[in-house]
Amino acid sequence: MSATSITEIDKEEKNMEDDLSEVEVKPKEESIDMDKLAALKAKSKAKQENELASKIVSKKERSLVLGVIGSGQAGSRIAESFYKLGYDAVVLNTAMQDLKHIDVPDSNKLLLEYGVGGAAKEMEIGKAAAEAHRGEIMQLVNDKLSESQVNILCLSLGGGSGAGSCETLVELLSDLGKPLVVMTVLPMDTEDVQTKSNALETLSKLAKLTQIKKVNNLIIVDNAKLEAIYHDVGQMDFYDVANKAIVGPIDIFNTLSSMPSSVKGLDPMEFSKLFIDGEGLTVYGELTVENFDADETAIAEAVVNNLNGNLLAGGFDLKQSRYVGVIIAASKSVWSKIPSSSITYAMAMINDQCGSPKGVFKGIYTVESDEPVVKVYSIFSGLGLPDSRVAQLKKEAKELSLTVKGKDDQRSNSLNLDTGTNETVSAAQKIKEKIAAKSSAFGKLLGGTVSDRRK
Repeated sequence: MSATSITEIDKEEKNMEDDLSEVEVKPKEESIDMDKLAALKAKSKAKQENELASKIVSKKERSLVLGVIGSGQAGSRIAESFYKLGYDAVVLNTAMQDLKHIDVPDSNKLLLEYGVGGAAKEMEIGKAAAEAHRGEIMQLVNDKLSESQVNILCLSLGGGSGAGSCETLVELLSDLGKPLVVMTVLPMDTEDVQTKSNALETLSKLAKLTQIKKVNNLIIVDNAKLEAIYHDVGQMDFYDVANKAIVGPIDIFNTLSSMPSSVKGLDPMEFSKLFIDGEGLTVYGELTVENFDADETAIAEAVVNNLNGNLLAGGFDLKQSRYVGVIIAASKSVWSKIPSSSITYAMAMINDQCGSPKGVFKGIYTVESDEPVVKVYSIFSGLGLPDSRVAQLKKEAKELSLTVKGKDDQRSNSLNLDTGTNETVSAAQKIKEKIAAKSSAFGKLLGGTVSDRRK
């Protein structure tokens, strides 16, 4: 705005004040009906109480108040899926373009500005960016996740921003005094050598942080396994479907465990033990049983045949489980066709596959659903590392490294052009040729004495 326009506005306001000063303001007596005022106050108080009650009820709809932090592109996408289910979530990244399409409020996003932007799978860049923005990260978490009881840090094991920032973020979040769960994603089979090498290094770091209880639960999800489960999903929809599959079972446990069951409920304390007291790694999954009414062992057979295949990561020894949680859900009409012995057989087989863990928590729920199926949700916590999957990653990373090294050697050799002449002889020959050239007629023309022809 120009200085002239500011002066004109000041002048207009001064004239308005002068006009108002000439107006005689007469006091007007107004009577207040005290009964009406009291009624308004009572209505206001009732409204506030109702709002408070509705907030309390909404909080009780889930057993635990979860706060979600997504770091890097993959971690931010998982955090976005939690946010769409109603959880508070914030996202961090070193690349502005990766933050733009994350569907959370802009006030819940933090750009970790460092260098030209992005990390290009270099974990040192992700780490340095997180270190440079420690204060802003904590301010965002304190502002947006202040009500959380448990925090979940989501990240990819193979990226630069997420994997690189993990140690700094674990340090910051564990200092808050709240239980910390880290949800990580292993790379696809088709990923490059740097991604797989990053994944092994980051998994090793997080396993140690879990061992010393800086991380209360380390959840492993495997994109290679998700590829196999959702092989028929289009490329453009894969990550959206996969991320919903990642957060869905956690939300089911957190939601249903807060609800009553006419048969057997899995209560909030049991879910808390599963989620934050395993003292190891966790894997989970969802199983759909369609032929539930074939006979009384149909659900048990489905569990035996498909349990491992439907978990979101493989390579684990389920007999290491410290706690196991199972929720079996179906509609009222479906439950009417299932004998009670079916669930007894199913639970016996789950207990057998897990080697009699310290605690097996069961929940039987009737849910609103038009699907004539039984859903079995399972969580196995307190596990060791998935040895066979880690061994596979090591092998793939080593083979890819050798391939890359071979390419580097080949490239270096191809940049050396052999002219077929001896370097020493060639140098001497060049001097002779230079002397001969100066003695030639053409050489004399170019390098000889310049005659002054300005006469």
